[in-house]
Amino acid sequence: MRKAIDLCLDMPLSAEALANMLSSMCLDPLYRGYKNTYGPGIAAQAGLTVEEIDETYAKGGKDAFLRLVHESAEKNAVKPEQFVRHLDEIGVEWGITCDGDHDNRKTAEIVQAFPHKFKGFIFVDPWKGDEAVRELEVAVKEYGLHALYLTAFRTKLPASDKKNYPLYSKACELGIPVHIYSSLNLSKAVPYDIGHPRYIDQVARDFPRLKIMAGVSGWPWVLDFLCLAIRHENVYLNFETHAPAKIAMRGSGYEPYLYYGENNLKDRICFASNWVTQSMPVEDIIAQVEALPFSDDAKEHIFYQNAKRFYEELELK
Repeated sequence: MRKAIDLCLDMPLSAEALANMLSSMCLDPLYRGYKNTYGPGIAAQAGLTVEEIDETYAKGGKDAFLRLVHESAEKNAVKPEQFVRHLDEIGVEWGITCDGDHDNRKTAEIVQAFPHKFKGFIFVDPWKGDEAVRELEVAVKEYGLHALYLTAFRTKLPASDKKNYPLYSKACELGIPVHIYSSLNLSKAVPYDIGHPRYIDQVARDFPRLKIMAGVSGWPWVLDFLCLAIRHENVYLNFETHAPAKIAMRGSGYEPYLYYGENNLKDRICFASNWVTQSMPVEDIIAQVEALPFSDDAKEHIFYQNAKRFYEELELK
């Protein structure tokens, strides 16, 4: 069995986290695109359908909606210990994760409970200025977490916005990497291209010593996304959130991965499942990568070697 490192390894969602996610998707019109695309799969993780949720909300309002989701999610909950055993069974050596509500303290509890299985993402709000910088430092030095994650459609800031720059500087000082969202988003609250790869290009130029993991596949700007790693030795890539099977589908827009993953960027592309959003077991996502027409050597790099180098060996001068 091939070993894997998962650079977006979700924990099974708690009832509270599921309720919060479904609330955003189902009750906020600005996030309706996420409801239509990911809602059915997320609802199924609570043992529900979107239709049941909508009907409950229509009849009883938000309180009835939350009660339904909580009660059903509790019945379908997977304990962390069960999940870790399953990861061992399918060959996932370790992954980087976070609490479902992006609570850094709760993420630290997960990492401390299973230190050999999980590293931890850090989420802070760049709009808080110096306070966000202090939160980042506390998360690393006191909580023992491992990487900053910035998501443009949540922060409502492109990666190159100067409000992010104190966080990049602190990440360099602390010696931690930054994972940066780079893809189309479905939120009408921000521009559709707020996660365009060009914004990461600016960051990589301004912070050549910062370790950057550009994530979420770069679609529909896949060639621009791949160019980041061709231009910058401090940038690695992953395709979290998007089913790897699409890479081999004609007309999907992901086809350039087939060439660059075997050639120029064989040592830069990493596996990342984000299986909760995809509503697909980690092993099924692994199987989709295994089915791609890459050489075994390229697959070893994608599944394991590149992430290991990025987190354990990458030295930037």
